Amino acid sequence: MTTTKKVLPIVGVLIVGIMAIGACDAIKSLSNSLPGGAPQVTDVSSGRTNAARLIDSGVGKLLTFDIRQFTGTGTQVRCNPLGTGGFDPWPSRIGGAKTFTPNLANSPSEYDWLFTHGETEYCLAIRVPFEPFFPLQFSQVEFSLRAVNPCAYGHIPGTDYLMTVDGSQADYPSNDDVVARRSLIDLNGGDVALIVTGIDFAGNPASTSSTMNFLGPTGWLTFMRDNAFQSGRFYNITGALKGAPRAFADTPSTFDDGAFESVQVNGDNFDANSEPFASTTMFPSALTCAGFPSKTYAFVDLSNRNELLAPAPGQGGFVFVIRSEAFFGKGVVVNPNTPGPAPAPVGIADQLQPPLSGYNEPVIPAITCPDEDDNSGIGTAGVHEIGWSVFFIHGS
Repeated sequence: MTTTKKVLPIVGVLIVGIMAIGACDAIKSLSNSLPGGAPQVTDVSSGRTNAARLIDSGVGKLLTFDIRQFTGTGTQVRCNPLGTGGFDPWPSRIGGAKTFTPNLANSPSEYDWLFTHGETEYCLAIRVPFEPFFPLQFSQVEFSLRAVNPCAYGHIPGTDYLMTVDGSQADYPSNDDVVARRSLIDLNGGDVALIVTGIDFAGNPASTSSTMNFLGPTGWLTFMRDNAFQSGRFYNITGALKGAPRAFADTPSTFDDGAFESVQVNGDNFDANSEPFASTTMFPSALTCAGFPSKTYAFVDLSNRNELLAPAPGQGGFVFVIRSEAFFGKGVVVNPNTPGPAPAPVGIADQLQPPLSGYNEPVIPAITCPDEDDNSGIGTAGVHEIGWSVFFIHGS
């Protein structure tokens, strides 16, 4: 999913001669905040800057994001997270879909604020790996969704998250008194749907399509991370391999991502574990399976529609579904580095079982919440970050 290894997408035809090697920012030196505690911001990452080059975030250029989880109440069905055709939609984990303009251009903000829920905030980063030889008719867009402590490094709750010289304001996981708020999803709950609609691309392409399939063994597509982002703790979700690139590796601060390689699902494993196109249907049905799920992942293209799902040629969108079978009862992989350049299967010795979490952390000076010290000890396992990557094809 991240930017440090070659990606060779194959979509309908073989694209040859493209060496897409991500650029990585030089590690910035650390210093204290400005006098008075005001955060001193650093440069935005190359991935964020490249997103500003390829995604139009001008006035009126909106997108909508939602994360929903199946609960089975009412008329919900596992094949229809949107609730089209008279079914109940899956309930949102962030208080309903959020429509906003991505804060990409001329800004040090790495994460867009989405939702405040008690002592937890949810934020979303949108990145485009810097690939200088990649044809402009293709875009690979990376997403990172985090449940974070809103009081790190001088962050003002309810605002976008900056990269500062001390570290990312989206660095520390939530330590909320209400345990259910700390995790992006209920690990003991149902399927999860990540929904993005209305991405405006630069140049106003006449048409767009999106996919997570056919991206090959070097395309890293999705992961779930537990607890501290610098700890290298990743869930062993279905199809995951250790030895993947560091998650979001090109952010300026070493505190944001740590020294550990990640555990991710690559393109080949995604293909092997995702719903065949023949058993999915497009909007207005937007079904992620025909009847009952047969695979762990599912993807539906919602491109050429705006943030309200009205026709909008050229805009990008999708529904990406992670079935509960992908994460239920899975262990946490710790220190998932693997020798050599090739990814490797996750072994029993690599995992913590059961997946105990260090949620209740000791007092951290970088966090200024007044009640930060009201939790201590070992907490309940959960998901503080979900990362995923989507490939877009543009037509003129």
